[in-house]
Amino acid sequence: MASQYRYEWYQNDRNVYLNIFIKTSADKVKVEFKPQSLSANIDLPSGGSYVLDLEPLTGAIEPAESNFEVLSTKVEITLRKAVVGIQWAKLEGELANPAPRSQSAEATANPPQYPSSSRKQPVNWDKLARETEKDPEEASATGDQAVNQLFQSLYKDASEETRRAMMKSFVESQGTCLSTDWSEVSKGKVDVKAPDGMVPKKY
Repeated sequence: MASQYRYEWYQNDRNVYLNIFIKTSADKVKVEFKPQSLSANIDLPSGGSYVLDLEPLTGAIEPAESNFEVLSTKVEITLRKAVVGIQWAKLEGELANPAPRSQSAEATANPPQYPSSSRKQPVNWDKLARETEKDPEEASATGDQAVNQLFQSLYKDASEETRRAMMKSFVESQGTCLSTDWSEVSKGKVDVKAPDGMVPKKY
């Protein structure tokens, strides 16, 4: 008897609509909604009942937001999709989008992962100190080396007069002056020229 009744369905982004073409009254229709299933039981005028069980549904639904309405020629069931925008390929089948779990349930099932302190390698503080702090004397030596390299580079490519000017000015000024003008340096002793705010030290 039940096989002579048909149903059809369609959907949009938010809902799935199921129409069961049976003339009946609201008091003869019972529909049960579950997150992954639907069960409809309709008492028929001729006796007996029409039962439609869909489990599992292709997609999860929100039971509290799903409903049904009895019209003159059919029973229209509205299923609210749990995941908006998912298109169902069919009504019943393997679950395409499982019912969403609450955040508290997810937090319990998947506690946050923190790095284990046992996996950390011990810090070599002595090595770190050596890498981040240079000895003052070493830094000074590096600076002197740079000056010497510059001096050697200029001296190598200079003319004989320029070399004499460089040597005379650098030695007589105790390293505070470097001149390449022999015509100026040859006139007399090159004085010590300390930087502003500094007093030259006599050796």
